Amino acid sequence: MRILLILLLSLPLAYAAQIYGTLYSWDAFEPLNDVVVEINTTPEQVIVSRDGSYSFSVPDGSYLLRARYYENNLLKLEAEEVIEVPQNGSYRIDLILFPTLEEEFLFDEIDVSILEEEERGSSLFIIIAVFLISAIFAGYILLKKKEKEEESEPLPEDLAQVLEIIKKEGGRMKQSELRKRLGCSEAKLSLMLADLEHRGKIKKIKKGRGNIVILK
Repeated sequence: MRILLILLLSLPLAYAAQIYGTLYSWDAFEPLNDVVVEINTTPEQVIVSRDGSYSFSVPDGSYLLRARYYENNLLKLEAEEVIEVPQNGSYRIDLILFPTLEEEFLFDEIDVSILEEEERGSSLFIIIAVFLISAIFAGYILLKKKEKEEESEPLPEDLAQVLEIIKKEGGRMKQSELRKRLGCSEAKLSLMLADLEHRGKIKKIKKGRGNIVILK
């Protein structure tokens, strides 16, 4: 068991190609500290950048490079890049992290501070933590893929009509007024608005006894 762990921990060091770069925040365009960075090698490599820079050793191939910045265990900024490593050498890939569209939490039980940038771990606990974080990211990839597939699908005609009416009204209008314009039942309108809200096209704000529908 100990020999297997040593081989797993030392494997990335034997790779001849190096991917490195700097992590920037989108607003100030300055290096961003305490960013979780991962690359989907086998085994997957995950580090926490303390000074806004990162470095991975990898073999030739195609990889997904991902960066996540958390505040109080809540995902705030993110970036990802598909990169090609055709041969041995050094490849500089700088990443700019933008605000995330989805709320995501790290497990409270995982303390990412134990993942030092220059120390990839020396215990079984660190390996387990890495795989747990990798599982979170894998789930996030699947969720994003599903959302992109839904966004790429053309909207049904009735939903497109709803968006067009709201757009002509300056991007917001009362739900009751929208129902009058469409000439449909309250039940049907509620179903259409729920569908659009699920697709991320609109949001509803409660005002008095009714709702205000706003385009995103």
